[in-house]
Amino acid sequence: MEAEHRLIETVVKALGGVAAALEKGQPADAAMLATAVEFFRVYADKLHHSKEETLFFPMLVKRGVPPQGCPIGGLNHEHEKGRALVRALADQAPAYAQGKPGAKKALLETLHGLVDLYQNHIWKEDAMVFPMADKVLTEADQTELAEKFDEVDRAVGLDLVARLEAFAKSFASVQAPWPSAGPSGGCDCGCGS
Repeated sequence: MEAEHRLIETVVKALGGVAAALEKGQPADAAMLATAVEFFRVYADKLHHSKEETLFFPMLVKRGVPPQGCPIGGLNHEHEKGRALVRALADQAPAYAQGKPGAKKALLETLHGLVDLYQNHIWKEDAMVFPMADKVLTEADQTELAEKFDEVDRAVGLDLVARLEAFAKSFASVQAPWPSAGPSGGCDCGCGS
């Protein structure tokens, strides 16, 4: 799961770079944006978020973590926000490429929204949820999850997963550093994070 986070981060950083370039008057690469939409729909959502929502979070609930509120309720809410932002990106990227009025501004807002959301979301999972999981899940739970995660990878398609991972890795050498601070916004779960 953490390795998947690193690849998602890489694409998020690349989108941050696209936003910075747009703000300087440089054009966005329409093909890159289209592949980024596919990456988020398939790799981040169908593969990664699916593992969390259908396997990882239910296992945490089984071990006593509350299903609502912080952290699980807030993280699921952020998954929904991410899906909405990716739908917006899917609409706005072609509108921008066609030069439609207001498309650049809308695209910038969506790119900034995706960067902010994922930066905070990944930080919460890496810094809080994964360490907590290591404390509450048994070794048998971890083994079961690993096996079921492999099944998800195969169901999505190993060739597709490999292609999307290669897309993410293609940005690894051109990225700005990921901010090291904690989240800059609340998680909407009521915990005050």
